[in-house]
Amino acid sequence: MKLHNAQKTCWNCPAIDLAGKVDFRACGQSVEAFERGPDQEGDVYVMAECKRRPELGLFDPMGITFEECPEWVETPFGYMLKDMRVMILGIDGYLGWTLALWLGALGFQVSGVDNYSRRDWVMERGSHTVVPIARMTERLQAAREVLGININFRRMDILDRSRLREFIEEVKPEAIVHYAECPSAPYSMIDADHAIEVQRNNVLGTLGLLFIMRDTVPETSLLKLGTMGEYGTPLTGRPIFEGMFPADAVLRWRGREWSLGGELTPRDPVSFYHVSKVQDTFNVYEACKYWWLRSYDIMQGVIYGVHTEQVAADPRLRTRLDIDEWFGTVVNRFVAQAVVGIPLTIYGAGEQIRGFISLQDAMQCMTRLICSPPEPGEYGVVNQMSGYYSIRELAETVARVGRKEFNLPVKIQRVENPRVEADRHPFEPIFERLPNDFGFEPQVSLEEEIYRMFELLTQPEIKARIEQKKHLIIPRTWWSGMKKQVETLELWEE
Repeated sequence: MKLHNAQKTCWNCPAIDLAGKVDFRACGQSVEAFERGPDQEGDVYVMAECKRRPELGLFDPMGITFEECPEWVETPFGYMLKDMRVMILGIDGYLGWTLALWLGALGFQVSGVDNYSRRDWVMERGSHTVVPIARMTERLQAAREVLGININFRRMDILDRSRLREFIEEVKPEAIVHYAECPSAPYSMIDADHAIEVQRNNVLGTLGLLFIMRDTVPETSLLKLGTMGEYGTPLTGRPIFEGMFPADAVLRWRGREWSLGGELTPRDPVSFYHVSKVQDTFNVYEACKYWWLRSYDIMQGVIYGVHTEQVAADPRLRTRLDIDEWFGTVVNRFVAQAVVGIPLTIYGAGEQIRGFISLQDAMQCMTRLICSPPEPGEYGVVNQMSGYYSIRELAETVARVGRKEFNLPVKIQRVENPRVEADRHPFEPIFERLPNDFGFEPQVSLEEEIYRMFELLTQPEIKARIEQKKHLIIPRTWWSGMKKQVETLELWEE
């Protein structure tokens, strides 16, 4: 069976050199037609050179597939460009560090930047990662010693455009993964200062990056982390398509009909953080249209878990895990609550439905996308999840694993909902591109990853760290601006 990207061509490859050979217009045509040789038919409308294989001279970039090119080698996740240079923005974070080790182990040349904002934001709440993490210098040394991975790291703020541009010009990354944003809805809802800072960091950081890419690495693909929260949860029950309406979607109104195919789907962000991600979506979409940049906008479900082979290889390689009300996501928080005997907190009725994916499966998805770059000018969207569950289902699953496998007396409580959201709603997300176009198959079940989390979080040192900060789990940040801890509505034990 062919790998998912076997038939992609040099047109998709970041080693292609189009500068001065194609004048991209909104219509997507080159300015000039190049004639083929006497033994070929028709005209070639795009010619290119290869940065890795200059001996090819000018050639038709549609004519060589990844499967045929010696620069692309077979891996479990598709054909991979040999020694592909990937830069991770936000490399010190939960996802960034995990991906750096994952890619490095596969043979990618990894570089990255971070200004340690996530450490500072969590410290601002008075919390810490319950899984201890080392300083970056120790992490980098451990990656070399244990995994044989050399990571080119620079401490910097991506809003410092001159330094970021200098580093990108030096590395010339062939893919850029953008994780360098504040990822917390509650943090953005604390007050005006926090809302403004989240939007400044997220929106302006991404916008500046797009201009740098236009001027320095226009063939590089951008993998920008979006969120399923951009879409909201439509109360009409309409499907949540992958970023754009499919070709056969139509709008009917007053006896007339229009095609919606290819138009961006509606957004209904659920916090000021999610508003920043929607603004990112439009900025990236426009940059692809104006400058023929290439991007995947990854509308990610909630990631949970602690395990990949690389982060588990040595305690110094562990990635962070937060449980506080600002940065602790729901499954991670539930397992921590179960370990220290806090009843699992579901908001309101607990029937809110969200998409989820394990940490390990998210890394697999990212690798498949990196190995299968978009075409010039393509703004592609994938809804990245492996399944969807109600919050109550998640609590019941965590409770079941905790009781059965670890003999923990787990209880569940319903509490006041500090957010502004429907407690009950329909939810039909479409997440077909990853399996159909990129060959993704989930490898980790919800129960399996929850079991792994219990194994790690019940270790004495980590359990003690949870105990130290357990008072920061129950939310006090209300979307209304009120400052008070939520009250329990109901307590039960299954």
